[in-house]
Amino acid sequence: MSADSDARQESPYHEELGQHLDKSKTAMIVVDMQNAFLSEEGSMTLGGMDITDLKKTVAPVVRLVDTCHEANVPVIFTRYVLRADYKDAGLRSERRAEFKRINSLVTGTWDVELDRRMDAQPVDYILDKTRYSSFYNTSLEVILRGLEVDTLIVCGVTTEICVESTIRDAYFRDYKIFVPEDAVAAMDAERHEGTLKTIRYGFGTVATSEAIIKALEA
Repeated sequence: MSADSDARQESPYHEELGQHLDKSKTAMIVVDMQNAFLSEEGSMTLGGMDITDLKKTVAPVVRLVDTCHEANVPVIFTRYVLRADYKDAGLRSERRAEFKRINSLVTGTWDVELDRRMDAQPVDYILDKTRYSSFYNTSLEVILRGLEVDTLIVCGVTTEICVESTIRDAYFRDYKIFVPEDAVAAMDAERHEGTLKTIRYGFGTVATSEAIIKALEA
């Protein structure tokens, strides 16, 4: 029997997940849990968007982050950050021109800072990006190779945009993916549910945050 076969057999099976999850080979990506998306004073609200469902992710994400810290599972926070002149924003500067006028997601502003409840630790990674996917033009892939992980828990906002883009790019790189359904959210429930249905079908395992936490604590 090959070493790979041995590793697969030894990887713990978790009844709550219905899947194997080896926390020693796992990292968590927390997508864009920043003031812009989670505060009523943030630029999404100022731009006329409803962040009600986004705010509901804070408590489960915090529990996941705390559990990962306790279980020595690496945590990687991403932030959507753009230049003040939006020269690095690409098509966003056309499709969301109103956000440029209100300094949305501009580097160095309160808007791009992580929500203080995330309690990022010095050991965590904070990765700035200018596109939806956390892999695009960032060092994420290099970090994951250095961590020698093969499994990712992906949470954060928004489900159908930055979370889904990150999951797709992770899947293309052959990472096993777990998504806590109550720790991701969109501004539209139909888009949120549609994306979770797509992830279940083609990209990874969707479970509750509690089921993932139990697996990490085991």
